[in-house]
Amino acid sequence: MLHSALLAFSLLLVATATLAQAISGRVTDARTGQPLPFVNIGVVGKALGTVSDEQGQYGLLFQESLAADTVRVSYLGYQPRLLTLRQLRAQPAVALSPAAVALAEVRVQGKSRGWRDRTLGFSGNSTTSTLSLHPQDLGAETGAVIRLKHQPTKVLRANFNVAHNDAGLVTLRVNLYRLDAKGHPTSEKLLRRDVIVRTATPHGPISVDLTPDDLLLTEDFFLSLEWVGGANVAALREGLNFSGGVGYTDNDVYYRTTSQANWERLSAGAMLAGMQPKVSFYVTAQD
Repeated sequence: MLHSALLAFSLLLVATATLAQAISGRVTDARTGQPLPFVNIGVVGKALGTVSDEQGQYGLLFQESLAADTVRVSYLGYQPRLLTLRQLRAQPAVALSPAAVALAEVRVQGKSRGWRDRTLGFSGNSTTSTLSLHPQDLGAETGAVIRLKHQPTKVLRANFNVAHNDAGLVTLRVNLYRLDAKGHPTSEKLLRRDVIVRTATPHGPISVDLTPDDLLLTEDFFLSLEWVGGANVAALREGLNFSGGVGYTDNDVYYRTTSQANWERLSAGAMLAGMQPKVSFYVTAQD
């Protein structure tokens, strides 16, 4: 009898330890107190994260065993905050301070020759070969490496071909990231503003004007779309797909399942003899 009671008590402790812990909070500007929309909140390097809504509100579920893990709260133009899940649970209201220094300059002096219009990246519009955002939570992101043909290059528009969208109205963020020395995407953004797109486009291109950013680049970069609102995980996973393909390409595709997770390279597998997946993310440019 005593043995049974001890066993039941032990099982109760295990069950309690594995129950998900909930955090609900708000992210604001430390100077003005105004809410910050679409802030990335997540455990660094793990598939556990989310994005705040337009009122700065967010919610996060985690296992108690992860309480000591580090959360990164980041937003363009603000200093990121690092704190443990335990600290965030104790004080879920997070205030971010505006960055003291400007973002990295990406412009260079123009050349004297004339500019040539160019499309960079894969621009196919297949509705049968498709790729999704691989979402696990808000902050899920998919993109492709864009290779420059000449330097410098003016980036004028970002384009994304939707194969089909049954998820309804979706809110997405357009991101451009620097690459590291190995050609992998980093977390360093090239855009100087938050570029938010709301779309219910059932099929066809999403085209985003980047001329206000005055981007003149001398290096390859990573172009992505990030899910920051609208729909839900199930609807997005099954209902929003972008035109894709498989072939010999150097426009490698990477994804991450939520905010602050590690980038993962999408592979077509060894059976395709070096061919790789492609997603129809491309830019309209001049060089």
